[in-house]
Amino acid sequence: MNPATIMSMSLGVRLAATTAVAALLLTIVAPRALKSRPRSVLGFCVGYALLELAALTVTPGTSGRRMLEGLADVSLALGVAQLLYFVVLDLVVERGGRRPLNQLLRDIVRVIAYVVAALTGLRASGIEASSILTTGTVLTAVVGLALQETLGNLASGMSIQLDKPFEVGDWLRIDKGDLTGRVISANWRSVTIQGDDRLHFVIPNGYLARNPFTNYSRPGGSCRRALYVTVPNDVPPTRVRAAILAACGDCPEVLTDPAPSVVTQAFTELGIQYWLRFFIADFAARDRVHGELHTRVWFHLHREKIDLAVPARRASVQNVDGEARARMAEEVVADRRAAIDAVDFLRPLGDASKDLLARRGHRKLYAKGETVIRRGETGRELYIVRRGAVVIRVDDQDIAHLGPGQFFGERALLTGSARHANVITEEETEVFEIDDHMFQEVLQAQPQIAEDMSRIVAEREAELACRVSGTPPSPETTGQATADLLSKIKSVFGL
Repeated sequence: MNPATIMSMSLGVRLAATTAVAALLLTIVAPRALKSRPRSVLGFCVGYALLELAALTVTPGTSGRRMLEGLADVSLALGVAQLLYFVVLDLVVERGGRRPLNQLLRDIVRVIAYVVAALTGLRASGIEASSILTTGTVLTAVVGLALQETLGNLASGMSIQLDKPFEVGDWLRIDKGDLTGRVISANWRSVTIQGDDRLHFVIPNGYLARNPFTNYSRPGGSCRRALYVTVPNDVPPTRVRAAILAACGDCPEVLTDPAPSVVTQAFTELGIQYWLRFFIADFAARDRVHGELHTRVWFHLHREKIDLAVPARRASVQNVDGEARARMAEEVVADRRAAIDAVDFLRPLGDASKDLLARRGHRKLYAKGETVIRRGETGRELYIVRRGAVVIRVDDQDIAHLGPGQFFGERALLTGSARHANVITEEETEVFEIDDHMFQEVLQAQPQIAEDMSRIVAEREAELACRVSGTPPSPETTGQATADLLSKIKSVFGL
């Protein structure tokens, strides 16, 4: 072995050792997310050592010896290039507080570094790269033709990486094929999309470049959705639109900005079709929000006594005689009478007045999470819970939970004052509603019961205040509260 070869090998060994030690130190001090990246440098250094040992077993001066030494130098050069790439890009540029580099730019820098390193290693071994490139021209042409489609996908991938029409996590809809899903990965060759059924679809970049697609996550993350409702022609559109928009207000995932809107869409054989346009923030929740909003719309229309349109050929025939109808009506009245009898301040009413309220009151259904009354409103209705449960809430604090037989809204009914709390259903709930018009008719017939009612309500409110403050109410305070409440009742109902 001549001195030049020994010196060259010695320099290579020292460079490999230095590179390996630097990679080990970086593995120790690098951030946790980057600790695995310097390990590839160690692999190149180990490859250099093994190739040099293999070259020592081959006769000096032969082509096999030169090939092994050239491969060893290339391996070492790649290791040095990988180390410099890691230090400059990962530690200095990105970890230095700057904006992360585009993945395409990172890949281009890596390829250039590897090509320069490989050519440097070959030249250090006395191998001219031009001879390799000349002999491989025909092979390159053949490979290029065979990989034409793959190269097209790579070119499209470069365009996508530069233009950034979507990012990982965005929701896309591919127009041809009607595929909708979330982008979970994107590289130079393809984009992987996960559909709602959790299946993965790999879309070549060339296909995306040739076909239009919709990005539901751009520009602001919210997207508009649509819901269609058809009701009979005899219902005024203003009532329908108000009920549908009220349903949107009770659905927390429907955005208020932009606000939902209802358009009278078309006059059909079934009735009038209404088009509800609303926005949601999370496209992934679109099916759940659609289902919830359909439910809320049904409950609101049902409470407003607005039927959904059905085909004319659909008919339901029931043969019910007069006696059966009367019996069912009496059962309904008896059930409502039981609810009225459970309300303490309604007990002074006579049987005729209770029957009147039972016959003329309204049954209303609410879905879980709907708001029955809102704080600050001026409604004049009393509600008795027939089934389900509601919570009384003031400033996000739950004051009380009411179940079947309990009631709320009595002060607004009697005095006309604004609601002092929100009442929200905790499950599907049915209530019996008595409004001020029915109650005025009862009080006009029996004005003397107003004093008994005001006394009962005042005593109950004083008892509730005692539970909160811990101070028992005095007879004077209760008497004054009764007088004040009686005065308001007489003023509101004109007694």
